[in-house]
Amino acid sequence: MSPDDFVLALRALDAPVFPDDHGVASPLGVEFTATTSDGRNVLVTQLSAALNGRVTDPDAFVHTLKRAGYQGAGITESGQLYFLELPPRGGSLAERLARTGPVPAAELLAIARSAIDALAGAQPHGLITPSTVRVAGDGSVSFRWPALAPALRAAGVDAATIAEQLDASLYFAPEVQRDKSFDVHSDIFALGVTLYTALTGRPPFGGRTTATMMAVVLADDGAPATTVTGTLAAALLRAIEQEPADRWHDLGQFRNALGAPAAEARRAPDRPGAPRRR
Repeated sequence: MSPDDFVLALRALDAPVFPDDHGVASPLGVEFTATTSDGRNVLVTQLSAALNGRVTDPDAFVHTLKRAGYQGAGITESGQLYFLELPPRGGSLAERLARTGPVPAAELLAIARSAIDALAGAQPHGLITPSTVRVAGDGSVSFRWPALAPALRAAGVDAATIAEQLDASLYFAPEVQRDKSFDVHSDIFALGVTLYTALTGRPPFGGRTTATMMAVVLADDGAPATTVTGTLAAALLRAIEQEPADRWHDLGQFRNALGAPAAEARRAPDRPGAPRRR
């Protein structure tokens, strides 16, 4: 379906959407800035032919995205899938890496905590990469395309196709690449790989290479494992274990491994019954 035909199809909907431009290519297809009939500013993505053509259950795709809180999702009369989302806040970690290189450990530790808090309580995200993690000016973290990968899986698209089309192979957990479902363990893996990449400037490759690279980061930082860098490194190395059972069991455990922010730690009261040190 050509972009012009797609624009006409959006304007013909019962609740019309009016694209403001001719669209730009995105990993998912073609993305348009647009205005809805009730005046909301949104982004509209026309799913790529490579993904659209693999969908066998479009209703499952639409239902999953609407349940995840998207501004809208649907299918045109010609069979073209699309979805609407609010414009993203802040810049992505991928943009930050390209602009200034690896993120300092202290800053990344705060980003990691905020990212886990943003994921907590939500359904599996699935597509966590440096391009989807966005950091706003106030330090808050949000994610682009929540539940999109699970929606594609529910619609019949295999994990290998999703990973290839979205350039996410390095961030899909081993069990997902074997076509298992996305869950909290695969999100922990994806976030761990993303943060590792932000800290070191390159994704992990497993085994000795990963451990060696982290050792180099620690050596460059001149810090033992009890420092900020060491805390972050230890938490990430467990998050990216190959087997789900060897990773953090849930996001809360991952969050606790990163420790409390300094201000929060200063405010924390003594535990009842714990002796005070003089």
